[in-house]
Amino acid sequence: QHEMEMEEVRRQVNEEKQALQREVDGIKEENIRQQTQLYYKQRAIDTQRSEAEKRQREMERLREEREEAAQWVREMGQLLRNAEAASQETERKLEEREEVLNIPP
Repeated sequence: QHEMEMEEVRRQVNEEKQALQREVDGIKEENIRQQTQLYYKQRAIDTQRSEAEKRQREMERLREEREEAAQWVREMGQLLRNAEAASQETERKLEEREEVLNIPP
């Protein structure tokens, strides 16, 4: 009788150990699945961050180019105004000389 009881206890203990092992294995598998999912999410975040930083640098470059172009337009406008003023001054001096020399227009 005692031997049968001991055998039953061993069988129950063994079943409990197997059930616990299955539970542990399930937890390990879930952990691996979650770690894998987390890895891919982190990779996606890193990729998005990298792309956002790249776009930010490109926007900064374009902003600088636009500022340089605006400065060039301002400088060309000033040169044009200076050239126009110089042309008008030359025309005025030419007219003065024509008057002094009494050259008919």
